[in-house]
Amino acid sequence: MKTLVDVTKKVMGIHPQQGVKPLANLVHVGSEFHGYFVPENFLTSESVCYCVGAGEDISFDTELKARFDARVYIFDPTPEGINHFQKLKEYTQAGKTLTIHNEPPNDSYPFTYRLSTEQIDAVTYVNIGVWDQKTVLRFFEPQKENYVSHSVYLFKDSEKYIEAPVDRLSNLMKMLNHTTVDLVKLEIEGAEYTVIDTIVEDKPDVKMILVEFDEVHNVTDKGYHFRIKNACAKLRKAGYVLVHSTESLKRTFVREDVHTSLIKTETAPS
Repeated sequence: MKTLVDVTKKVMGIHPQQGVKPLANLVHVGSEFHGYFVPENFLTSESVCYCVGAGEDISFDTELKARFDARVYIFDPTPEGINHFQKLKEYTQAGKTLTIHNEPPNDSYPFTYRLSTEQIDAVTYVNIGVWDQKTVLRFFEPQKENYVSHSVYLFKDSEKYIEAPVDRLSNLMKMLNHTTVDLVKLEIEGAEYTVIDTIVEDKPDVKMILVEFDEVHNVTDKGYHFRIKNACAKLRKAGYVLVHSTESLKRTFVREDVHTSLIKTETAPS
């Protein structure tokens, strides 16, 4: 049954499911809140995946390695990301398992990492953030209880911050000698708008874009719905198809040529 809120959001063009063209073979990868839906048969051991933003949950990033044996690169210059990745490496090397989301306040199902020593060693951690230029930015400390992630976009009223290096996505691809990237995940506390603009401007060979629009959880003003709508419209205009969206606007975009190929695979006779 449609509610007045649903109808209003559709009229305004901000309903979570508006514009979604679903694929049949999507699978959820990662923990409950920090996972994403991706095409089941797209990623392989040759796939290059850029996971931008780590924090204290890299379940999606590590599952790309565990499930698909993809070539995973994690980008996050903040102490919470660096320390969490190092903690996972130490646990794995010691033969211990690390479980997250298992302590109060627990609003998510627990998740246990499952990488081998060889797999965690094959994941590349890059202590650089992603922005629209090569520079050093202030990352502001969160002002919310039980929230760990610093942000260049949110929490600007905070008097506490760190400074860390950032660079443009296309520059980072050149630095790492990648002419194509199969998947880019953006979980960067509001900076996704700026990075999406660079993707639209530079047109790098990126086949899939996963994005969490963080203002859903950290509202800065009443215009956030339309900033999200505008960013998604830019991706569509740049040739990306929205194939999945959660109610909290964690979204999966697939480039049109890849989308067409995946549709043909789904409809091909067995």
